[in-house]
Amino acid sequence: MLLEKIYSEHGWDFRNYKRASLKRRIQKRFAALDVRTYPDYCHALDSDPAEYSRLFSTLTIKVSEFFREPEVFDLLSRTLPAKFTRDAGIKAWCCGCAFGEEPYSLAIVFSETLSAEGLKHSKVFATDIDPDALDTARKAVYREDSIRNVTPEVRERYFFKVNGMNKVKYVVRNLVKFGTQDIVKSPSISKVQVLFCRNLFIYFNKTLQEKVFEKLDYSLVPGGVLVLGKAEVLPQRFAAGYSALGGHLSVYEKKA
Repeated sequence: MLLEKIYSEHGWDFRNYKRASLKRRIQKRFAALDVRTYPDYCHALDSDPAEYSRLFSTLTIKVSEFFREPEVFDLLSRTLPAKFTRDAGIKAWCCGCAFGEEPYSLAIVFSETLSAEGLKHSKVFATDIDPDALDTARKAVYREDSIRNVTPEVRERYFFKVNGMNKVKYVVRNLVKFGTQDIVKSPSISKVQVLFCRNLFIYFNKTLQEKVFEKLDYSLVPGGVLVLGKAEVLPQRFAAGYSALGGHLSVYEKKA
């Protein structure tokens, strides 16, 4: 009942997300409002429309940091220059980019590995369903714990201090373009060479995983690199079209 109400009122489609995960997150809003039943919570939504935004933020919890799983970015730093011409540029897409740490990390990898000419022709498209998260990402200001994986040398080159916070320099920010997108309903970005979609499938049921992965597979060019979350695997019907690049890492190359 609640998921149908959310969909009919706002078009947010969580109906094929894993129910156990959704239930845990919805219970947080129950506790915050001291309600115990779904009908009572629906009444709370009707009484206070702003509760929809609070619920949406709770359902789309975002946990990230710069260079999350550093070994993934180490692999990309070694792999991308060999796979793609340094001067030609790379088109990348971070799907479910949250507060921007991931696309900015990838943009730093580009800045460290591509030539000046290659950077002119490179772009990281970063999308998320939550416009508030994207507003935060565009500001590019982060607490110290968000950049704990960033070396002092990289901090010096790509960050500067603002009121005790760490702000990403324009040389990196200019490589990233943010946009609102619901990957379940919206078209995908085409002709992508590097595609991050990490820790999104863990919230989808199997049917929705396959539906979304079909879009990702369409987006990624042959020879392109796909990065999934540590606990995620390729949907079975697509597995034959990819080869692992990083052993235990969920990094794959799309076969030609």
